[in-house]
Amino acid sequence: MQHSYRQIAEQLNQLIRSHQYQVGERLPSVRTFADQHNVSVSTVLRCYRYLESIGMIEARAKSGMYVADWKIRHATISGATHTKNQEPEARVIEYDKLRSLQHRMTELYSLTDQPLQWRLHLASAAPEWYPTKEMSKIAQTILRQCPEILGEYPTGTGLAALKEQLVRWLATFSLEVQTSELLITNGSTEALSVALRAVAQAGDTIVVESPVYFGLLQVIENLGMKAIAVPCIEDQGMSMEALDYVLEHQTGLKAIVVMPNFQNPLGCAMPDKNKKHLLRLAEQYNLAVIEDDVFADLSPQTERPKPIKAWDKHGRVIYCGSCSKSMAPGFKVGWVAGGRHHAKIASLKLSHSLVTPLFEQAVLAEFMQTGVLHAHLRKLRERLTANIPAATSALRSYFPIGTRLVSSAGGWWIWVALPVQVDSLVLLRRAVGMGLSFTPGSLFTNSEKFSHYLRLNIAQPWGDNMERGMQLLGELVHELAQ
Repeated sequence: MQHSYRQIAEQLNQLIRSHQYQVGERLPSVRTFADQHNVSVSTVLRCYRYLESIGMIEARAKSGMYVADWKIRHATISGATHTKNQEPEARVIEYDKLRSLQHRMTELYSLTDQPLQWRLHLASAAPEWYPTKEMSKIAQTILRQCPEILGEYPTGTGLAALKEQLVRWLATFSLEVQTSELLITNGSTEALSVALRAVAQAGDTIVVESPVYFGLLQVIENLGMKAIAVPCIEDQGMSMEALDYVLEHQTGLKAIVVMPNFQNPLGCAMPDKNKKHLLRLAEQYNLAVIEDDVFADLSPQTERPKPIKAWDKHGRVIYCGSCSKSMAPGFKVGWVAGGRHHAKIASLKLSHSLVTPLFEQAVLAEFMQTGVLHAHLRKLRERLTANIPAATSALRSYFPIGTRLVSSAGGWWIWVALPVQVDSLVLLRRAVGMGLSFTPGSLFTNSEKFSHYLRLNIAQPWGDNMERGMQLLGELVHELAQ
């Protein structure tokens, strides 16, 4: 049986081909078309999207859908179209598992395999915004001059050249460490995992932020530990008043995991006075602090904010960083400075994944040595910031009353509160069917909070395609809000 949107699409297709709709003519709005045919808004959206995919109509930003010059387009599109009798069927996503701490990260990442036009669920920037050409040239030079690097078995705690560059880089924002105090990891997730294992064991309780990065919650769950959430203040990060209360009344605590700079998903920075306060509390209650600083290099603040580790005099803070947001997402190279826990972290890393491959480390070391990292980050921040007005305008234009932009997060993503009656998991199910993904707010908590929130990646060139995606999502929110 043919889907209803395909039936309507075929009817409209015939009207266009018989010239009852002329090339360049504006089609009825989604709502008007839905009323005329007594169907849902989502059905009309799928109809329009299908006709756009076969070159019959085209979207114009903030204007609507228009009949395309389909005779010309059909010459290039029809060949691919006629090789298929139906749209490809994607693997069924088990949306209910997104509510489970054990499965949510796996299920969310499975969205990457879906045939989506708008992949807005991960906190990643457009590939062309990274120095890929420069790194490619460096990689080729390394392979020509030192091909044996691919045959060497990596040993130790990381490539000395990379650790030397990292020490220089960390010093630019008041973090003084020695190369012997750094360990290179397979991304920041491994850094967080080995840090947690170094200071706690199954059954122990870890203090986390709320909302918090969903990957951390799954790591804690998989290690058999428990997370207790401390609420964040939207413009300051973890509430010190709430943290004071939890530390005074909760037993079995071993560590505080915090993202004080460019918090995910709020995008806020903790004031320096609060960072110092948190460190004092950790000392008072003899807790480790695990600091996740992966986004701070791209913080929208004028100056790169200092990490908590910069005030650590007793090796209590375990500092975790990565190149995945700032330099090369494809490399998945991270690092950890473990302070008093460093020897144990190094041992756990060795037993967990041995060592980190050398080739990617060599490329990063050479790239950092060229001295262009500051310029690259400045340009990336400018590109990200430039998207904020467009995203804010789209949210106002397409989303219903009751929608609130909580944070534009420096242009990486927008953290949005929808009307309270809208369940963002239900919204995701519908949106994926329309070719669009995002991260539901309920993934950022181990409670029932944030069910009407969502995080939407906007870190890519803004144009008609992104505008159409925002319009589509806004229409779906309108439908659920009613």
